[in-house]
Amino acid sequence: MIKLERAERAILIFLVSALILGVAVSAIRKAKPPAKITVEKFNPEDYKNIQSDITSRGEKININTASAEDLMKLKGVGLTLAGRIVEYRYQHGGFASIDDLKSVKGVGVELFEKIKSRVTAE
Repeated sequence: MIKLERAERAILIFLVSALILGVAVSAIRKAKPPAKITVEKFNPEDYKNIQSDITSRGEKININTASAEDLMKLKGVGLTLAGRIVEYRYQHGGFASIDDLKSVKGVGVELFEKIKSRVTAE
């Protein structure tokens, strides 16, 4: 039998342990592959006809319950502004009146005048 000093035995035990741990980790990775996450790219072409959809029917959008997609049906409201409206609603507990829309960054007087007849705050 080979005689090893105490330090040599410790090193040998450490190396064998590291080898066993490496083999175990490798086996676990092969048995369970990492989850794959897919993210769809935003395509503005998908939203071109949404804006005309609701305005042609004359329906009002409730700014306290509408999704960002619903808000994008208003002329002049794109994805970014719709997101800001939803975020403002979430942060402030809703809109007391449609005039509160003016407090959302990006909703100026001109845009507000365009959409005020198409929105409600119920």
